Amino acid sequence: MIKFFRNIRQNLFTGDAKGMPTSTDGSPDHGSRARKYLLYAFGEILLIVIGILIALQVTNWNAWRNDRVKEKIILSDLAKNLEINIETFRNDINLLSMWNQSSDIVIQALENKMDYSDTLKQHFHLARLTKQNLFLSNIGYQSYKDIGLDIITNKTLSSEIINLYEVIIPGTLSTNYMVNEENTEWGNHLVQNFDFIHGEGLTPNDYKALFSDHFYISWIKAYKQGRLYLMETDKTLINECERVRSLITEELK
Repeated sequence: MIKFFRNIRQNLFTGDAKGMPTSTDGSPDHGSRARKYLLYAFGEILLIVIGILIALQVTNWNAWRNDRVKEKIILSDLAKNLEINIETFRNDINLLSMWNQSSDIVIQALENKMDYSDTLKQHFHLARLTKQNLFLSNIGYQSYKDIGLDIITNKTLSSEIINLYEVIIPGTLSTNYMVNEENTEWGNHLVQNFDFIHGEGLTPNDYKALFSDHFYISWIKAYKQGRLYLMETDKTLINECERVRSLITEELK
């Protein structure tokens, strides 16, 4: 395009000798020639400006295209991280549910004064477990922050992602540390009344004495309720992660 404009400008300037303007006495019209020189100079400047504008436009377009490639990678990584975290929460629910099943078996055995069975060893062990630390994947979100939060063009989606990672997840998990916390008195009670054998579980020193051990039974019930709370927490976070992951999936489409 620049070459096209340059040819037009060149033709305007050069012209053949027959087309050269002359004065009334037949001599060349130098004023007209000066005007053509000015037009030539103006044309050169115009072409330079056009060239710069086109170069800037190409640079901006390339930068925009590269940013969209980065955006797609970030969104894909975030979706994968959320899938991992959802699976982490589901596994935690399954584990807490298994521990609570052991709690129910222990409570039923003691309250109904059932005969002792070696199968109770493992249930005594699982019933007293508190909770596990959840290790969530946030590599995609960390990359998102490192590359710049403005890389995602959908600002509503960006706000949802930031809110999930910065507010909802940490805010929801912040109270978990208070649930089923280790208690010195409770720990000492277990040590005094049970023998722990790795791979087998807890063996009570006096099984029948546990029938009237209200302190022990109360703690087992309290831990069960705590796990129920933790399971509800996991379910809430699963719903939030699935909702944001769905938004990301739609954006990638």
